[in-house]
Amino acid sequence: MRRILEIIREVRALHPKDSFFCNFHESCRIPPKGTYYRAYNNALMWLDHESWQILKEKALKHYLGQREGQTKQDFFNQLNEAFAYRYLARMGLKKVRFVRERRTKSPDISFLNHQATQSYCEVKTLGISDDEIARRRSQKCFDLSVYLQLSDGFLRKFCGAVDAARQQICAFGSQGLVYIIIRFDDLTLDNYRNYRRQLVAFCQKKGFDNLFIRIGLLGNRRICVRSRFAGHHDGT
Repeated sequence: MRRILEIIREVRALHPKDSFFCNFHESCRIPPKGTYYRAYNNALMWLDHESWQILKEKALKHYLGQREGQTKQDFFNQLNEAFAYRYLARMGLKKVRFVRERRTKSPDISFLNHQATQSYCEVKTLGISDDEIARRRSQKCFDLSVYLQLSDGFLRKFCGAVDAARQQICAFGSQGLVYIIIRFDDLTLDNYRNYRRQLVAFCQKKGFDNLFIRIGLLGNRRICVRSRFAGHHDGT
């Protein structure tokens, strides 16, 4: 895990009193932690040297920012952008590069589409809800029907993320792809088929296009909505 270990060394150098990565090697032997870090490293290894330096700088900058109940969420949200870079590179798109952060909001990645037009990708991560964090902390029994459908609150959050990403892309040009990583409250994804139907219908209703949705970091669940870059395809 060369690049993961590299950024951990830099985290420890910057924040020697922070204990998050203590006993990293030993803890990775307990599944599924090691599996997740290997997934991150596999994606990070696709980055060219300059893009890796930019992403690493962003992740280190956000290392201390976190959400209650989701340790180091800001740090990992930055690393999540590597999955979008790998996706674009695997599609055969040229000059895939990370964009340095600016004072004004900017997209995360630039690339040339198949028509050699300068294009941009903005990456958003939607984590578990505040309600789910509260449920996990309470250690109380609750009705599993809360997982049957995506809530109106989630759909509003999803729509807001897509709209914000579009604005960041449009600030640089009209061509672009919104890449969203979603972690549902339903940890086991027992209700994923319902969620997928809801998301596809919601995207059609809103007229979203050039949108790629990755479900979690492991596995191959994804939804691709009318992407000019890859053709229309809905994943499993």
